[in-house]
Amino acid sequence: MALKKPPYRVLIAMMVLWTTALNYCFRTFFPVTLIAMLDRNKTVKLENGTETSQMPPDYGPRYPWTPFQEGQLIGAYFYGYSISSLPGGPIAEYFGPYWTVIVSSLICAAITSASVFAVMENWVPLFVCRLLVGLSGGVQYPSLQCLMGAWAPPNEKGKFTACLMGNVLGSVITQSIVGFLVSTMGWTWGFYFTGMVSALFLIGWVLLVSDYPEQNWFCGAEEVAYIKESHAGSVKIGKSKPPILQILTSIPFLSLVIGQFGSLWGLYLLLTVVPKFMADVLKFNLKGVGFLSSTPGISRLISGFIFGAIADFFIKRELVKKVVVRKGFITFSHFLPGIVMFLYLAIEDNVPIAVALLIIMMAFNGACVVTTIVNPQDLAPNYAGTQFGIMNFFGSMPGFIIPAMVGELTKYKSELPEWAVIFGITGIIYISSGIVFVLFGSADLQPWNEKRETGPAQGGS
Repeated sequence: MALKKPPYRVLIAMMVLWTTALNYCFRTFFPVTLIAMLDRNKTVKLENGTETSQMPPDYGPRYPWTPFQEGQLIGAYFYGYSISSLPGGPIAEYFGPYWTVIVSSLICAAITSASVFAVMENWVPLFVCRLLVGLSGGVQYPSLQCLMGAWAPPNEKGKFTACLMGNVLGSVITQSIVGFLVSTMGWTWGFYFTGMVSALFLIGWVLLVSDYPEQNWFCGAEEVAYIKESHAGSVKIGKSKPPILQILTSIPFLSLVIGQFGSLWGLYLLLTVVPKFMADVLKFNLKGVGFLSSTPGISRLISGFIFGAIADFFIKRELVKKVVVRKGFITFSHFLPGIVMFLYLAIEDNVPIAVALLIIMMAFNGACVVTTIVNPQDLAPNYAGTQFGIMNFFGSMPGFIIPAMVGELTKYKSELPEWAVIFGITGIIYISSGIVFVLFGSADLQPWNEKRETGPAQGGS
């Protein structure tokens, strides 16, 4: 019996996963690489009770940047990312996600590879490079929301949105590989690695992706008709100006922004400062930091696909209303991670439990694929990119708030009591943002989804 050929949209979903993986590769290689760039001698207590200064391993030139400058260098990407997220949706809706992703990926790769030559004792040139990479990368997630709006049938959006968990895959692979490369070949290879990965990605994207099924060389006519029929007229080809005022005054959308902020606060805590927590508090070496920093992300990746499949099953079988799925799963994506964070106030110096709590927290948060991340597709699929851009403008702010906050709180001492405060703040934000989404969120198609066409958007294979 011949195996049934999978639909072409599965390949599009895989390219969504690969795009988010690359996007997070540009983000997460840097905190691990930065550890090897800092000139920080460690004080070690000898058996006779005396203290001595221990020289760090030779991973290349080191620089005497302060904790404040360290936080700013990590946060630089997110300054740029926040800024470009706002126009990212309208840009993708006008030019199409196909070309938007190509151009932004090329810029990210070129600047990241060239950043090696901007590294010097003065930290500002490297800060500018990271800022520019963030500006280029900020348009990609809104672009993928546009792509999914065109390609994903409504009863498959949970699984499609789970592919945005490629960000976790990118983090896991990047932190592990970069940790190894830096510790064996030097910190410059953290920068070069991202450029090589980008080249492979762009070949696949150029050949396989298009803005709409109707424009794709390889998608069969029967599948195109199925996708179009499933959308029931809610998705239209063409350029148009997004109804910004109506979006910004929509209570369901504003509650979504708050919910996304809470979810991303927890994620960016993991991506930006957990490597520092692993090194300072749990005392892991650079290889250990790279691997262990990625383990919570693995749990989030796996659970995201599980939650996506469960939600699609409920919606497809009409077992519960869509809004019940969106709000009910907030228990997993927000409330339970918040509770887990509060447990850090009681664990003292138990290293295995500290790592286990991070893994459990991110496993629960994988449910965000069927709560806040997919919700723009419910409210207005024609303007999912614009919505996601606004969401990410605010949602990515933790990327620079958290490193600055951690730098201040750990300025004199970086031990578990200081980190318990940081994790407690995260718990409060998780739970309060989840409550707002449950009270004011919606899963209904909004009247401002209607698109006023100004011309066809072209792009793709």
